[in-house]
Amino acid sequence: MSEQYIELGTNVVCTNMTIPSPLKIGTPSRICTALTKEDKPVLRIVDTKISNCFECRVPQMKWGGVMASIFGIAAGALIVAGAIALIGATIATGGLAAGIFAGIGAAILPESLVALTVSVYIADAILIGSKLKLGYDTEHLCDASLDATWDMGLPSTIIEGEQAILVRSFIPCPQGGIVTLIIDDGLAEQAARMISDRNHEIINQEYLNQFIQGVISGATGAANPVSMAITAIATLKDGFDGYADDDLNIDQYEMLHEDKEFKYDYQEKIEDEAYDIAKEEGFEKKRGKGTYNDAKENWGKYKESKQNEAKAIEKHQKAEGKAARREQKISNSSSDKMKGRAKGARQKANHQEKLANQATKEAQKAKGKFIGGLIGFGMGIGGAAVNMLIDSKFKEEEFNMTRDIVREVEQINSDDKNKSKIVSDGK
Repeated sequence: MSEQYIELGTNVVCTNMTIPSPLKIGTPSRICTALTKEDKPVLRIVDTKISNCFECRVPQMKWGGVMASIFGIAAGALIVAGAIALIGATIATGGLAAGIFAGIGAAILPESLVALTVSVYIADAILIGSKLKLGYDTEHLCDASLDATWDMGLPSTIIEGEQAILVRSFIPCPQGGIVTLIIDDGLAEQAARMISDRNHEIINQEYLNQFIQGVISGATGAANPVSMAITAIATLKDGFDGYADDDLNIDQYEMLHEDKEFKYDYQEKIEDEAYDIAKEEGFEKKRGKGTYNDAKENWGKYKESKQNEAKAIEKHQKAEGKAARREQKISNSSSDKMKGRAKGARQKANHQEKLANQATKEAQKAKGKFIGGLIGFGMGIGGAAVNMLIDSKFKEEEFNMTRDIVREVEQINSDDKNKSKIVSDGK
């Protein structure tokens, strides 16, 4: 079977590219002993120099997604803060409902202006760091291809100690993409535009995914300094770990050879969420805060308020009884002194009634704060669960869109093989 050799300047595309035009494949400086009829070097499996960077979609999804998430967290926190303020203004200052909303607010919103300021500073640092990392990786991530070699070279053709590249050769990129050659300029342009357009759609899907998750997280407690600090640490760790094990890195080599179905790793996501919650609770506990400590404190305040309520009710009952007895003794012939004492007893009873009613409201509010705190913690757990479901749907869509790219590139590559002329026999 004859195979076409690949010469210097052939079109090259990557399934993760976001630029709308193909690049050109080159070679490091070397003495080329094998030339085509146009006196261009025949490229070997180690010749992986490309004319520019493909501007990989993976860092754009990763760091752009981080920025979208931060904006979502801010939006979610603002929405909840506004809702709690509005609801708080429309209900009584005391009572169970007021306590519940106060408890929820305390559980999911920064506890003070200082805490809010710290959260904003951390968010700004994450945004700046993500933007810098995004810019660097978009320009330099393709440098890793220089360390790769082309698969499916021609064993029978050795040039300067290495196998020649064939039209059916490709590089499996470490970021999950597939770098492949397209000889025909028109097909190469078609492939590059198609891949770029699809990848921009996938990137926008991921931005929307992360923004929605951020809104839910911000609305369920992620805007506090500890959560933001954990996010910052995780972001920093991701920056050093690279993308090989990132869930945005879809292994397209497997797609090329196997009919892989989408699978979402719920177990890993649950473990990650549980670990983050445990870390946050651990940090808060050292500060005397956290769900357990807050719940314990609120329960203690509720029991204390119930005791105060009982005492206030008892005092009111005694004062009411005394006032009633004095009023029973009053007649038209009673002295002004007796009438004055009866009036004073009634005023005292009325005052004790107000105190008892206030104590009841405070007890109800304290109970509400305890319940609201638990609800706030539950909202965080529920928000994480909802985010996993949202993430799984978006990731499945991104997987399917990626699979469509791979299949279309396969077809274009097949058309290219049929269209290209055989200029050298590789038998």
